[in-house]
Amino acid sequence: MTSEMDRRFVVAANVHARRFDEETVILHLDAGEYFSLDAVGTLVWERLEGGGSVGEAVELVVKSYDVDPDIAQADVLRLARDLVSQGILRPA
Repeated sequence: MTSEMDRRFVVAANVHARRFDEETVILHLDAGEYFSLDAVGTLVWERLEGGGSVGEAVELVVKSYDVDPDIAQADVLRLARDLVSQGILRPA
């Protein structure tokens, strides 16, 4: 069984993302919705959409920001779960 930290994702069909400076806007065409990610969310998004694992995204956040690893892990897991629940990411 794969742990949550090892999970990888693929971007769902009809989902498009574009980075603007340090923010990312995600369009979910099937749902007719859009989402905005701040700089930290953008960092996580780029790692996950590029095939990186949740654990790799956590490591990147910890390296890039002065944040406790446990807090980074909780936040990255919450974002990954939210993106899956919205149909933006699918488990690989």
